[in-house]
Amino acid sequence: MIITVTFNPAIDKTAEVEELKVGGLNRLSNVMQDAGGKGVNVSKTIKAFGGETLCTGFLAGSAGEYIDHTLKDLHINTNFVWVEGMTRTNLKVLDKDMELTELNEAGPLIGEVEVEQLKQKICELCKNDSIVVLSGNVSKGVDTNIYYELINEIKKSGSRVVFDADGELFAKGIQAKPLVIKPNKYELATYFGVSQDVDNKEIISLAKTLLNEDTKYVVVSMGKQGAIFITQDQVILAEALKVEAHSSVGAGDAMVAGITYAIEQGYSLEEMIRFAVAASAGAVMTKGTQPASMEVVKELKNKVVLTTLEEN
Repeated sequence: MIITVTFNPAIDKTAEVEELKVGGLNRLSNVMQDAGGKGVNVSKTIKAFGGETLCTGFLAGSAGEYIDHTLKDLHINTNFVWVEGMTRTNLKVLDKDMELTELNEAGPLIGEVEVEQLKQKICELCKNDSIVVLSGNVSKGVDTNIYYELINEIKKSGSRVVFDADGELFAKGIQAKPLVIKPNKYELATYFGVSQDVDNKEIISLAKTLLNEDTKYVVVSMGKQGAIFITQDQVILAEALKVEAHSSVGAGDAMVAGITYAIEQGYSLEEMIRFAVAASAGAVMTKGTQPASMEVVKELKNKVVLTTLEEN
């Protein structure tokens, strides 16, 4: 079972505009609404692959009910902690050049009691063969040490953790040594305090310092430059696939889903990389935050070009 944790889910509204006019009238087209949030997106993608997944986190109000019902309609298991307030709604606007502008609400305030309820729920859900995906920002009121604490507790149950966060959450969370760490190149550069123009050689050097006895994979996504997958034995560059883009929203979450599903299925490193890159590219081909189908991903993964940069 793959469990995803989303501290701050959202109703994601995506829309298109010819040209975004700041301070002027913008007429939106192709408006879509869906259940969103990084962990929610991962679960939707896992389900599209035919995998079993469960969503947990915090929900509130009628917006939370919409997300819960939407996931259940997709036959995705849910077990959320319900809190006071209203789950947020985010607006994501794409212009004709695929430039993304995001307008995100803050979401409900979460208290210590609710945080403890979620921690207990996650520990109860974890089994020896579970993989838990911890991804995204946290709600107001949640301490930035939360991912560090959760990773340690999850590992005690014998479960594995795939981790995708940034800023202080990333800096603290990686100290608990999750199985997989997935920063993008800018998050990695920020953490190490180096230039955002960091090249592949330096990316590899920095990422290797995050590997240890428990952290087996560091995956650095680089947008149109592809992604670098780093393990103790190999460093592999996967080129980004050129596809017809409809929305970049959720592409990173689809890569996380691809990695997680591949690990659960016991794929080889090379197969995992191909699958994850194809899942990400497939998400770009869909509108809104919809995942690609397994058929599309299988077709795309055969087109992924891999280059081994280092091998022990």
